[in-house]
Amino acid sequence: MDAHDWCAGVQHTQRVAEALLQVKQPDPAQVRATLHGLGYIDERIHGLKQSGRATKFVIDLRDKGGRLCLDGTAHGELTEVDACVAPADGSFDIANIHRRL
Repeated sequence: MDAHDWCAGVQHTQRVAEALLQVKQPDPAQVRATLHGLGYIDERIHGLKQSGRATKFVIDLRDKGGRLCLDGTAHGELTEVDACVAPADGSFDIANIHRRL
């Protein structure tokens, strides 16, 4: 991940986490609506699924050869959003991302 992606990752991570912390019952529909409200489009939201009381998701933020993505779990006070790295080229595939930088 280059310096641009790292800096952008910090900003995206904070804004997504702050917004999702406000969602009382983060089911997939609520998480999608919250992400839409932040400007993330469906084509960039992947793997949106409920797992117990939490909702997991990945956001593809690759741009101009960048590799940035976000890996998140919306779960009230336990919400976590982390930057991740995806291959710069090709279609986005959750199986190919590297988590926990």
